[in-house]
Amino acid sequence: MSATPLLEIDGLYAAAGDVEIIKNLNLTINPGEVHALMGPNGSGKSTLANILLGHPAYTVTAGTIRYKGEDLAEMTPDKRAQGGMFLGFQYPEEIPGVNLVNFLRTALSNRTGTDYTV
Repeated sequence: MSATPLLEIDGLYAAAGDVEIIKNLNLTINPGEVHALMGPNGSGKSTLANILLGHPAYTVTAGTIRYKGEDLAEMTPDKRAQGGMFLGFQYPEEIPGVNLVNFLRTALSNRTGTDYTV
């Protein structure tokens, strides 16, 4: 028996407002696989990332997304993050007064339940 896919997208259509951006996307990513999404500007890469993370400006108009076997539509954005989904930016914004190491320690502490703060 094969393992449950990490991410399974079937017949996904997604929109930002009234503009449909993703049309009939099918994608399966199994545990241990690495995939890269490549394409020109405007091809839907960021839209897919925002849909996966539950950004309220984007809507799934048709299709299904399963993450670790669960219906992603039933997961709140915080549950998605707790499950391991996040978006890393190429040029992240700096937050004045927030030390990156302490931020990461706090995030890890919240995720694991172990206090890594100093």
